[in-house]
Amino acid sequence: MLLCTTLNCNTLEMDTSFTLSNSPSPVKKSGNSQRAFELAGELYSLVQQWFLLITTGRNIINNILQLKTKLWENPGNAADLSELQFQCDQLGSAVSELEVLPKLMEKIQDQYKALEKLGELQKKIGSNITSDSTLLMFLTWPNSKFVLVVTAIKDAFNEELQLKKCIAENVAHCQQKQMLDLHKIAWVHQVYVTSATKLQLESLLVETGQR
Repeated sequence: MLLCTTLNCNTLEMDTSFTLSNSPSPVKKSGNSQRAFELAGELYSLVQQWFLLITTGRNIINNILQLKTKLWENPGNAADLSELQFQCDQLGSAVSELEVLPKLMEKIQDQYKALEKLGELQKKIGSNITSDSTLLMFLTWPNSKFVLVVTAIKDAFNEELQLKKCIAENVAHCQQKQMLDLHKIAWVHQVYVTSATKLQLESLLVETGQR
């Protein structure tokens, strides 16, 4: 309730502006850089899936709100009760799909960590490597920054997931229209996936040549 009361209806508009450039990367990719490039694309895809599921969830919550309103006016309608149960199950399925995404982001994080360790190993065994600049996979980022950025993105979505799970549970049991309206707004509003998170993803895409 404390969270929901801080929101307003202007938050219902979602940001789905992320798009990948079709132009070729200005960076020649091979080995570690090629894998880092692919992982950035995979992370982008997971973020897109997240926003699609948020839209799906919003539509389901709208359906639940309409059905509960009808049932409050006409209690005991068997068809509406059955449809309400179906919509609640659908919302649960959407949450289950959301749960998968931060786990997949964590796997991407682990692979960037592996690339960082591989880069350190290559530095140690490479007799002609004399400076950190030679370890750059792309334009400006050292290997460690990929790990830091992807970790921050993953953590943001994981925190957001916990909130979405709580909202979905409250929607299923809520018996007040005003509260359902607030839960609908809270579902779409991204508390932890902030503009900073989006900037981090954007920066990753730019660094890997996908912008």
